[in-house]
Amino acid sequence: MLEDFLPLVTRPARYINNEINSVHKDLSKVKSKVCLFFPDTYEIGMSHLGLRILYHILNGREDTACERVFSPWTDYEHRLRISGKPLASLESNLPLLQFDIIGITLQYELSYTNILAGLELAGIPLHAKDRVDNHPVLIAGGPCAINPEPLSDFMDAFFIGDAEEAIHELVELRQKIKNRINFLRALSECEGFYVPAFSLANVRRRIIRNLESAAYPANPMLPLMKPVHDRVTVEVARGCIHGCRFCQAGMIYRPYRERSAERIKSLLQESLRCTGYDELSLASLSSGDHSNIQPLMLELAEQYEGQCISISLPSLRVGTLTPEMINAIANTRKTGFTLAPEAGTERLRRVINKPVSDHELMDCAKTIFAHGWNVLKLYFMIGLPTETKEDLDGIIRLTNDLFTLGKRLSKRHVQLNISVSTFVPKPHTPFQWAAQATLDEIRIKQQYLEKHLKKRGITIKTHSSEASLLEGIFARGDRALGKVIEEAVRCGCRFDGWTECFDFKKWIEAFQKCGFNISDYASRTFRKDDQLPWDYIQSGVTPEFLQSEYKRALATEITENCRINCSGCGLGCNEGGTFSLGIPNTSEVQYEIRKPVTATHRQGVSPKGSRLSNRIRLKYSKIGRIRFLSHLDLMTTFQRAIVRAGIPILFSQGFNPHPKVAFGPALSVGMESEAEYLDMEIGHFSDQRKIAQILNTTLPEGIRILEFRIIPLNTPSLSNSICRYVYEVDIPPPYSHGVEASIRSFLSQPAVMVEKNGNWKDIKPAIESITPVMDSTHTKVEIVLQNKHGISARLHDIIENLFSVGPEESALFTIRRTAVYINDHGSTTSPLDIL
Repeated sequence: MLEDFLPLVTRPARYINNEINSVHKDLSKVKSKVCLFFPDTYEIGMSHLGLRILYHILNGREDTACERVFSPWTDYEHRLRISGKPLASLESNLPLLQFDIIGITLQYELSYTNILAGLELAGIPLHAKDRVDNHPVLIAGGPCAINPEPLSDFMDAFFIGDAEEAIHELVELRQKIKNRINFLRALSECEGFYVPAFSLANVRRRIIRNLESAAYPANPMLPLMKPVHDRVTVEVARGCIHGCRFCQAGMIYRPYRERSAERIKSLLQESLRCTGYDELSLASLSSGDHSNIQPLMLELAEQYEGQCISISLPSLRVGTLTPEMINAIANTRKTGFTLAPEAGTERLRRVINKPVSDHELMDCAKTIFAHGWNVLKLYFMIGLPTETKEDLDGIIRLTNDLFTLGKRLSKRHVQLNISVSTFVPKPHTPFQWAAQATLDEIRIKQQYLEKHLKKRGITIKTHSSEASLLEGIFARGDRALGKVIEEAVRCGCRFDGWTECFDFKKWIEAFQKCGFNISDYASRTFRKDDQLPWDYIQSGVTPEFLQSEYKRALATEITENCRINCSGCGLGCNEGGTFSLGIPNTSEVQYEIRKPVTATHRQGVSPKGSRLSNRIRLKYSKIGRIRFLSHLDLMTTFQRAIVRAGIPILFSQGFNPHPKVAFGPALSVGMESEAEYLDMEIGHFSDQRKIAQILNTTLPEGIRILEFRIIPLNTPSLSNSICRYVYEVDIPPPYSHGVEASIRSFLSQPAVMVEKNGNWKDIKPAIESITPVMDSTHTKVEIVLQNKHGISARLHDIIENLFSVGPEESALFTIRRTAVYINDHGSTTSPLDIL
């Protein structure tokens, strides 16, 4: 990514690189260069566990370098297009055109336009047929690859299934066969790969049979910018023993496979150690189905009690959530609780094969509220097959009953957050033949729910009906839709999963230009004997099983989970998994298990209730690309670095404790500094003289501790005492002529008026001095600001007025804060010189 653009784009931290545990190799010394392309923003892509696993596997090979690229936001894309520069990787800024393989994640149908836009930006021909030997090979994989047809004109190949083993075969085959056509022909004969130009027979999904020994990042990357899911995540199981008929993941990730409790604890411990995270997540499609989930939860809760680490179980079925588990989670730092009834009535839950009774839901919520939670999130779905008005009324009734229960049991204000999505029929599920509800039907249902759930303490959020319509179209689409996607990209469609970017009118225009009726695609019903566009993909679950489940759904018949009764889905496992498919036989698996933490606190966290404390004031610099990190992300970066350094930070008391780290006034994004300060309160530390040295080993490039002092506990905070700021500003050549005259003219003004939020104020009293500083290479000015009579000034406001430039031009001025001063008994002094 290009540093020249960073001052001019929103959220430049998406592009700054050099995260903790990222890998940078000498590309001249490897045989294969692979770039993983996630077609969404950095914060979405860095939350994706699959991308992190593949990055770890590929960089574990000495002969391979793996780098990443994410879809640039629209402003960055605009800069790329007008500059003529190509889209490049994050790690080395290598143009995508120069990689051997580009692996594309197909996580969500509404990211398809981002893929084509990314290829355009990279200078790679959109159509596979137009690529030649010196072009990279494009391989797409992920859940949406289960129906490759809409993208088949653009991809060289698709991978179907679990990629941990197949990724090695792909790299080695590419190293062996340099000719593009011969390579793709050979790839088409490998299990799990679909090559549109050659694959004629059915393609069988690739399955990792032993999750216990499957590769996993030993040192997971720690993003500098906060991702959507900002925590340590360990996949405790893959697949699902239940057969929810709407759930594509529950079908295409079968059979069910587990990691052992010991392996899970080992991975969590190592990940917490090398990241400094304060939240861990046990991820799977239904974490509560793990055969040892309750004892595992109790052990984790005991191990991390009092250490300000929260435990998250993001996918829990109501029937698996016991009071003992809720109690164990309650003893850690609390996060929110989520329940997914999906449907408002027991009848409709039987249709979708999620037989949870209202009584079970109420009992579960009762335990949650009784253990101190006051915020509960509920997931519902509308537009399900056989849905009636009574089912919508059931959502309203159940929500109101839960709200009443919460108010009765909780000691604080109760908040219910209701998320209502639209049912989208997906390939390889029992509902793949069903029609999707029309736009008008969904809008009427959404309005009905919003009208009857409008009250204080209940928030309802409905998903865009138009976006769901498109999702359904491309989920069950055929190859003809490729030209619609291409036309939508020409119309400007990008980030269609983002509300602020989604433009349904452009999609209607694209469909019309291609001669298609947008409603016909989504609302069509397939007959049992129809040839489905994705029929040649063998997911492992047979069409006969799916048809049987569809019939049972219409008859409101329940299919028991795999552990109770094998339903004969076609995968051939027994009782929810055997030793090779399911519950691991740990005696046959070799891996390193670290000794569990036996101390009363983890490294870098002082024991709860500790009375010994010191207050440390640190001076640090923020130089280079890291200057584009926001103040909030900088705070998080420091807190995690402190934990990784083993410095026993103290935490506040209360319901949601926070580390006792306090920063000085925020530095604007894009400014460098030689004089930033923070205070932290720590427990007993054996050698405080080495705090700076140790902490510098855990901070990212561009941030360095320069000095530190032990200060009295009652010292006024930095934010309240810093009152004077010194900046050095490099003046770009177009504005460097006549600087002295510009300064004299500016300072002679009786007032400097700036506008903020419709109000005008005079910032002249906050300007202490502006002085030209000449050297042999640059024209600079030193600007000293002060907080005076409650008036403060933004440096960019001064630059814009001083040089008569706009915000975009002022962003190109290089600014460095060189000093700050505090008010100490009427005089100004360095924050480290505390009396």
